[in-house]
Amino acid sequence: MVSAILLLTIIVLAVIDSKKPEEVKKEETKIEFESNNTIELFRSRTGQIETIDLNYYLLCVVASEMPFKYEYEALKAQVVVARTYLFNKIKNNKEEQGDVCDDFAHCQAFHDIENLEEIWKNKGFTDEEIHEGEEKIKRAIVESDGEIITYNNQIIDALFHASSPEKTEDASAIWLGEDIPYLKSVENVEDESYERRQSSNVISYSTFKNTLIDKGYIDDLSIEDFDNIKICDYTQSGRVKNISVGPYKIKAENLRTLFGLYSTNFKLSVSNNNIEFNVLGFGHGVGLSQVGADTYAKLGKNYSEIIHHYYTNVEIININN
Repeated sequence: MVSAILLLTIIVLAVIDSKKPEEVKKEETKIEFESNNTIELFRSRTGQIETIDLNYYLLCVVASEMPFKYEYEALKAQVVVARTYLFNKIKNNKEEQGDVCDDFAHCQAFHDIENLEEIWKNKGFTDEEIHEGEEKIKRAIVESDGEIITYNNQIIDALFHASSPEKTEDASAIWLGEDIPYLKSVENVEDESYERRQSSNVISYSTFKNTLIDKGYIDDLSIEDFDNIKICDYTQSGRVKNISVGPYKIKAENLRTLFGLYSTNFKLSVSNNNIEFNVLGFGHGVGLSQVGADTYAKLGKNYSEIIHHYYTNVEIININN
């Protein structure tokens, strides 16, 4: 399913006979962009596998995952993260069909550039702004050609999320206590103007109770137990780890998934047969924070410094060298 050149690259992380990074043309912002590698993309809506250019895949992923208005160095960091995430998928044969899929809940978000342009136009961006945004991402892909992130000579699982005000999360707090040495909680600085920095979810007693019963987390829940819901403990980063619901203990990460909470960094209160979650941040909190990356780029950090901040003791290597 992987082109011969790309397969060799992934397996051995060694020398391959591929073209050098294309040069950005001086006239206007036109970029010689097409890669000499292809990947097999599984289209979740049609069930078809499509062969597409590697660089086009990265363009669509980064444009789908991060606002093109973000700083160039933040976009460049996201490009290297996206390329690393893809290569890790391929190297470890994580997909049953194709090299990667287009479902953000399973792989990385992927929308064809034409669809994204329509979305951006509907949000009020001009053709010129859209063109400049696309060219900015293309330049980041070309200038980082072949770069991926490794830990102890292995391609990392380059996880990322939208926002973690104050601190990112340790991977061990999310996935069954698994320690991943390069996915540690780190201090984080973020622009406070991010629109999803703070959010609130109000859920009724009946909805809360029935959802937890349906998913097998509890057998029943009295109104008295509901009124006395408490946070049991916190993770290293200060996020909620578990809450107590009567005789039951529920993982906060499960609550985030079940009730669409933006993150597990929340405070809760109960009144009038409702539970309210006041939430800080957006996403699981592990790895690169996109809002943080943009903030650090505005503070003068380059893409390499951003990557090394969020992933502990890693290296950025170029598999074309």
